[in-house]
Amino acid sequence: MKTWQKKDRVRSLRSKGLSYKEIIQSAIFHIAKSTISDWCKDIELTDPQKERLQKFFNNGSYKGRLLGSKTTQERRAVEVREIKDKSKSETSSLTENEFKIAGLMLYWAEGNKKHHVGICNSDPELIRFIMKWFRIICGVSEERFRLYLNIHSGQAEAKIKEFWSHVTGLPILQFGKSYIKKEGTGYRKNILYNGTIKIEIGDKNLLYKILGWIEGVIINNGPLAQLAEQLPLKEKVGGSTPPWPSNLCEEVRNF
Repeated sequence: MKTWQKKDRVRSLRSKGLSYKEIIQSAIFHIAKSTISDWCKDIELTDPQKERLQKFFNNGSYKGRLLGSKTTQERRAVEVREIKDKSKSETSSLTENEFKIAGLMLYWAEGNKKHHVGICNSDPELIRFIMKWFRIICGVSEERFRLYLNIHSGQAEAKIKEFWSHVTGLPILQFGKSYIKKEGTGYRKNILYNGTIKIEIGDKNLLYKILGWIEGVIINNGPLAQLAEQLPLKEKVGGSTPPWPSNLCEEVRNF
């Protein structure tokens, strides 16, 4: 049985209210309890299912742990939401130049540096961002994009193409041949339901332009090096001297 089939089976059993122990006993394959917990952490049991599981533990201890854990999770979720909302307000808008720099840093980290412009990722929001960047900053016309899927054997290729077509705003006709990983090839066991998408633009001049932008920002006393010179070193809590080198700007230039 393939890994994604095992995962679907385990999640189905958990959705029916089975305990982890019961899932291990019911599955026709060996599966670790920690794996079950990871696969099913987002599944919320109904009240009747919780009451049933309570019988597996003495003195209602399961229900108490469950409620305590849920309260802690909810409190932490509120804290995380507040942190994120505050951070979002600090970056509510970008100038065109800031948008350009943000895309350059993303491309520097994730983009292809040889032969052609390209980027490969599984995060839909990252792909939406870089597609806007290619269109607005790089001026790439729609027909120049080519898309390629990287998925596992047994996954619904046509459905996944529809998903990424919606994300990128490009027709399925612009997808090339998908790479389908066969089972047992010995790498990457964590299966992504929508695979990864590779975006390619066959334009070497654009590649050199993007690489030139990156070099201009990072080295030769570019904007980031200049900014590093202007920003004061923030002190750590307690007022001790930060462990940053005095030649920080020089290191930025030579990175």
